[in-house]
Amino acid sequence: MQNTMNPRNKRRFRLRLALAAAVLLPALSAAPAMAHDALESTVPAADTTVTTAPGVVTLTLSEPPMDASQLNLSVITVTDEAGKTLSDGKVAVDGATISTAITAGTNGPYKVLWRTVSSDGHPIEGTYTFTVQDPAQAATPSAEPTPTPTSTESATPAAATNQSPPEAARPDDSNAPMAVGIAAAILAVAAAVFFIARKRRDKTPAQ
Repeated sequence: MQNTMNPRNKRRFRLRLALAAAVLLPALSAAPAMAHDALESTVPAADTTVTTAPGVVTLTLSEPPMDASQLNLSVITVTDEAGKTLSDGKVAVDGATISTAITAGTNGPYKVLWRTVSSDGHPIEGTYTFTVQDPAQAATPSAEPTPTPTSTESATPAAATNQSPPEAARPDDSNAPMAVGIAAAILAVAAAVFFIARKRRDKTPAQ
């Protein structure tokens, strides 16, 4: 079959192919970049509240990270509301799941920072929070302070030490003047009786 396309039409066809390639090639080259692995789920779940501090924080990606288990390219850092780091710095990889052990912190929001390498070789990272509200931790009684003795209590021993022994009871001499007066009256009466008796005896004639 004879080719009936004239040279002008051939040039137009080639130009259209070049324009199509210029449009499609950037789109095709950008497709892998848009296919980075993504975080699919976490335990504890993001933006939730748990009543017990977890011992492990787990993140599951859409695909296993690239050689993370051999090259230790994954990082998970967990901090509590006070800013204390609770994670131990070690990340375990199991397929598409990465996890780290943590210790219990204070009640409140826990912040999780994570970073790893996508299966396509690009680094990916993110952050999320969950909240811990442990009733047992909130109800833990604080140490009772040692009671401080009051001024009265602290002064009592000193007062007892400084007390002098009780004095012997003194005789009540408030009636002494009255007793002296009575004794003087008795003596006066006795002297009068003696004087009268002697006077009568002197008047009695001798027989």
